[in-house]
Amino acid sequence: MIDDNKENEELDIKEDADGSAIVAVPKDLETETTEVQASPEDSDEADEAARQAELADGGSIDPDAEAIREAKRAKRRARKEYHKQVSAEKDHKLSYLERQNQELLERLAVVERKAQGSEIATLNKQKEELETKILFAKQKIEEATAAGDGRMLTSAQEMWFDARKNHEALENLIKQSVQPQPQRTIQAPDPAVQRHASEFMMDNPWYDPQGRDTDSRITLQIDRDLSAEGWNPKTQEYWEELDNRLQKYLPHRYNEGERNDVAPSRKPRNVVTSSGRESLASSGGGKNTFTLSPDQVKAMKDAGMWDDPDKKAKMIRRYITEANNKRI
Repeated sequence: MIDDNKENEELDIKEDADGSAIVAVPKDLETETTEVQASPEDSDEADEAARQAELADGGSIDPDAEAIREAKRAKRRARKEYHKQVSAEKDHKLSYLERQNQELLERLAVVERKAQGSEIATLNKQKEELETKILFAKQKIEEATAAGDGRMLTSAQEMWFDARKNHEALENLIKQSVQPQPQRTIQAPDPAVQRHASEFMMDNPWYDPQGRDTDSRITLQIDRDLSAEGWNPKTQEYWEELDNRLQKYLPHRYNEGERNDVAPSRKPRNVVTSSGRESLASSGGGKNTFTLSPDQVKAMKDAGMWDDPDKKAKMIRRYITEANNKRI
């Protein structure tokens, strides 16, 4: 229980440039340790857990705390709606580009068919000319034989041989031209998959799609395993499961600041994390401090509690108490 007689105690609060605030922890809320992890503050599940804790502790729901939670819920809903709208716009643009590419391919196919038809017509004309030349050579052979002209006979035979050889070559070329060619198709990537993959690579700059390092090869194998198990890469669940498994096999990629040579990566999507830097640390004068996250400070301001000393002190004490209870 929070002692109501101490809620009016003035707290030493110092706002930071990043939106957070450092609070000197009251003596009655100090713990024996100098560091404690606060309870999750940014999910519906965490809100419900806090509500149940209030009911168990005092038999009723704190209206001020509920106002803070409602402000956070509204913020989460707005953020989800925004991302949903952005995703829909991306899918629309990708679908438009896909249709445009398909139209260009169809136009190219028409041009190719026309060009092929023109080429075949030219070849057929050349074939007719060679057939005429063959007939002419045959006539000259007959005339030379009848006249007993050996020179004319030799010339006519050479003409017939060359024309016949060129005629056979043209026939083979025409046959190849009129044979049906395999239809060229270009499979455009699915817009949803492309969007999710792009977001994954932006959030994980260490990942190499070519698998030229160990971590990337592990990621590719997990991706293949998910596909074999029937997970659909078009869905958000697929990428959340990929994150879950990568946490297990590549934990160093999900621990910010653990390695200096690794680019910071996002927190896993499915893990509820603390909303800020809530911790207790030694400060001047032997006092412990508690850091309110920027989200906590903003939520209190949005709910109109920051300018009310009593409500502000009450909510800060509740944050500190919940952090201590989480530690226990």
